[in-house]
Amino acid sequence: MDARPLASTASCKICTIRLERLCYQRAWWFRIFREILASGIRIFAMAYLIRPKDYLARSPMCFKCIRFRKNALKERSALFNWLNSYLNPMFNRVRDSLLTVEELDNAGALARRAADRDFLDFTQ
Repeated sequence: MDARPLASTASCKICTIRLERLCYQRAWWFRIFREILASGIRIFAMAYLIRPKDYLARSPMCFKCIRFRKNALKERSALFNWLNSYLNPMFNRVRDSLLTVEELDNAGALARRAADRDFLDFTQ
């Protein structure tokens, strides 16, 4: 496999980490649902030798985000893209059903602010 540059490949429209935390508080089963899907991403990433430490996070709060692996997989795996085309819309519908429009808007604004490498969000 080719070596990946130490750069962020995460282009975020919404801060999934923030939204997941809200969903975890509202629905006990959401963590199980999400972890099943996230484990699939981690397994694919291991198979394709994608290591999160090879990517620079946009900001310190983004360090553990799975977005890096997901975006790298989109570039490398047709099978992942096929599965993601079905599972991601389902995940988004379930997640968004637990959130308000304002929370979704705030997560979008947070993703834009997090692009600043010095950004720290102390409200998490």
